Amino acid sequence: MDGSPALLLLLALALCCPGIHGQQHKIKVKFSDSITHLQVGQRLELECHTDSNSGVLWVRLDKSGTHHFIVFISSYSWTFFEGNQRTSTRFEASKDSTFYRLIVKSFTQHDEGIYFCLVHSYQMLSFSNGQPVYLP
Repeated sequence: MDGSPALLLLLALALCCPGIHGQQHKIKVKFSDSITHLQVGQRLELECHTDSNSGVLWVRLDKSGTHHFIVFISSYSWTFFEGNQRTSTRFEASKDSTFYRLIVKSFTQHDEGIYFCLVHSYQMLSFSNGQPVYLP
């Protein structure tokens, strides 16, 4: 019975903290407006809905396959853009309940790519499906 204290600890952790044994979060990204034909200079709003309350990261995958960090939105609605800046000239970000929004203020060809939101919770990183955003 030498292993029983360790086993009891693992069982206690599993019962008190369900996320530590692989709970996946539900995450969905979509356009929050009905955009039919995206144009240069247009305002683009994306929305990430998640069942987690641990904040969300927004990331863009460009055409060359490079990931670009855009913003972290905390569960308290604090925003941290690239370079640990609180604001951005190109983006806006906000939180409303379980909806985390990313706004591209004036869309350009440089902003094309696949947008993802990520949730880090219980030592696990969960990705949304990607939302492709390209000019026609």
